[in-house]
Amino acid sequence: KRMRDKIRELYLIVIKFLAAAIEGFRVNVWPVLREKTEALIVFLQPRWKRYTFLAVMTVTLLVGTYTAYVFISYLFDRGEIITDLEQQKEWLYGRGESERRPPIEIYDVNDRLIGQYLPIRGSHMTMRTCEAMTWLSQTTVASEDREFYEHGAISVRGIARAMLNNLLRFRFSEGGGTITQQLARNLYTDRSRTLYRKLYETFVAFLIEDHLTKDEILCLYMNKIYMGEGRIGAEEASWFYFRKPPEQLDAAEAAMIVGLYPSPVAYSPLNNIDLSLRKQELVLDGLVKAELLTEADRNLALQRFLKRYDVHVSADGSDAGEIGKYGASRDFALNLAPTANERVKELLYDMLPEDEIRKGGLKIYTTIDYYRQRAALASVRSAVEGLRTEMQKQTDKVDADTLARLARRINGVIVSLDAYTGDIRAVVGGVRVTEGNMTHRVWRMRRQPGSTIKGFLYAVAMYEDVVDINSIVDDTRPNYNGYSPRNWDGVYLGPIPLRKALAHSINSVAVHTLYEVGIRTFRRKIIEALPQDASATDELDWENRLPTNLSLALGSAELTPLELARLYAVLGNQGRFVYPRLITRIEDASGDLLCCAKEDTGDTILSDEAANKAVALMTYVFDDNEGGTAAFIGNRRKRDAGYLPFDVAGKTGTVQMVSSVRRKFHNLYGYHDAWFVGMVPGEVTVVWLGHDEGAPISGGGTRAATVWAAYAQSALRGKVDGEFVHYDIEDEEKEDSWFDFFDEDSDNSDANEIDNTDSNPTMDEPLPTDTNANDPDDEPVMDSDSSDENAD
Repeated sequence: KRMRDKIRELYLIVIKFLAAAIEGFRVNVWPVLREKTEALIVFLQPRWKRYTFLAVMTVTLLVGTYTAYVFISYLFDRGEIITDLEQQKEWLYGRGESERRPPIEIYDVNDRLIGQYLPIRGSHMTMRTCEAMTWLSQTTVASEDREFYEHGAISVRGIARAMLNNLLRFRFSEGGGTITQQLARNLYTDRSRTLYRKLYETFVAFLIEDHLTKDEILCLYMNKIYMGEGRIGAEEASWFYFRKPPEQLDAAEAAMIVGLYPSPVAYSPLNNIDLSLRKQELVLDGLVKAELLTEADRNLALQRFLKRYDVHVSADGSDAGEIGKYGASRDFALNLAPTANERVKELLYDMLPEDEIRKGGLKIYTTIDYYRQRAALASVRSAVEGLRTEMQKQTDKVDADTLARLARRINGVIVSLDAYTGDIRAVVGGVRVTEGNMTHRVWRMRRQPGSTIKGFLYAVAMYEDVVDINSIVDDTRPNYNGYSPRNWDGVYLGPIPLRKALAHSINSVAVHTLYEVGIRTFRRKIIEALPQDASATDELDWENRLPTNLSLALGSAELTPLELARLYAVLGNQGRFVYPRLITRIEDASGDLLCCAKEDTGDTILSDEAANKAVALMTYVFDDNEGGTAAFIGNRRKRDAGYLPFDVAGKTGTVQMVSSVRRKFHNLYGYHDAWFVGMVPGEVTVVWLGHDEGAPISGGGTRAATVWAAYAQSALRGKVDGEFVHYDIEDEEKEDSWFDFFDEDSDNSDANEIDNTDSNPTMDEPLPTDTNANDPDDEPVMDSDSSDENAD
């Protein structure tokens, strides 16, 4: 009853209020409204005025309704946005759950810091960093929003200026959005040009201004803006384009990065250096206008920038030089050994729980020698740049744009192992720093090694007592029931020393030797030399990777660069195989040992005598008297006592391009793969040069030998201990041997193609009776070794 009385009382109050309101409206408002309405009717007597009024009212009503709709949508999201802004603020100061995780530090064998892996990817410039990077902050404000510290969420003056400029240019070229509005767009909307997006970001901009200071807004903006090339935030852009942290940028560098803000693709120096430089100058002009730079300082900054990054500007075509030339990994703040660090990252997730990694603070100690690593990277990059330049000169074959695209896919690899332990001292998986491809080329890319396999073949042959270091062998063209590969130079010398057969990379002797050793035996030795360690996950698939025919003597197997290095480490380690090792130990933030890689002792594959003799034979690859394929290196050693002043051995390998593949690449000249295995006492290094898509490259195995020589001269002087075992090699008298039944009158006209077909004798089976040769164009690749002077 009391409730009913209260409701009745409230009802009467409402009725009285409404009655009073209606009476007040009738007495006070209605007369005025009627008077104004009558005046409006008189004013709108002309038809055009009525239509104009109706149009304005309709548009106003529609805009108001649409604005209300957007505002209601914003209100639904407002709570989540406020929560996110609070988290973003914590993130800026590195507090609470947003505390920046300490990087995982990677050290080389001498405890030098060579990498800092970020367990959480992306720019994370805290307020402390933003306060330290004066040029980038000032340049951003001067270019993007000159009155940023004076207006609120929106700039009426900026909107008016943008509208005027757009009207004068008859196109939409300027947005008038403030830094706060751009931050709202980056965080909470997309980049669509719609009224909904513009209204929504404006509402959010007011909310951002209520919860963050101007400095916090600016810092967060520079963390979240897209910078092109897959980079988000100024920190990632700074490392990518200039290989330095953002607080170290000077005015010109900061101007180029800020110039990317409006359109990262259009203004990227990698896409259009001329446009990027013009934008950079405009940004610097803004600094002069803001009195942050003098005109003289602006010009000096530009001159130093162009010189520092070797930027060339000309009407015929400009070159971005060193700007962003080799890229950067988003996963690393410091990355002095990109391929090794990327591999460490991969192994880390196999060795430790992800939660442990995400905490950060780990210390990883590796086998890498930074000085070797630096030399390896420089030598590969120099060679690849030369190959790319040479390819782009073949304009008689195809247009320049196609050549430029193909040239970008030319790449190189170096991997250097301690022959006794398997420790990886240097590893380069490509000239450009990326996530994944670098390690792929070293650990997973399978290519035919060509003639580089011959050194290991002769080691096995000496182990099996088929030949010895002083053997005289017959250089006559083989003919095994239709399999009749030719020598790369088409010349056959008859009886020659084995050292010359290896030095000159003579195909005929290699095929004869493999026939006598036995295909099955040689395959078994390769497999024994390359066992998987416990951490390996890839299937070796030797049945498909090692042909069961005589083409194996010419390098038709499929091996990775690391596997080829392991084969020759057997020779450098007195006939014992080694497991490759990169990580020696891992410590947590407290210094406690989490794990360390086991040092495996390999089994004996070959006798130490066979291994040492094979290495001794490989020293003649540098001997001009024996026609060595790398004799140009030996000749320089004779002239210059300071050039490679230690024992060296090696083997070149060149895999040729067959016609069908060459046609696919516009009949460009060159080879499929270029290899070199270089050895010094205690260390084995493999170099590969080639094209990711299989296009031809110039130079052959001698180009790869040049890469090794540059690496060894720079990295190994003063670091090589000991000598190879030396033998007195004398020519023996030729005796009746297994060479005597060769068909010396066989036709020499066919190309030297690797033949994997059934007409090629297989394993240790009797020779088949079918002697039909195969069409060379149907075969994969052919192998040769040649100097540049003798190349086809």
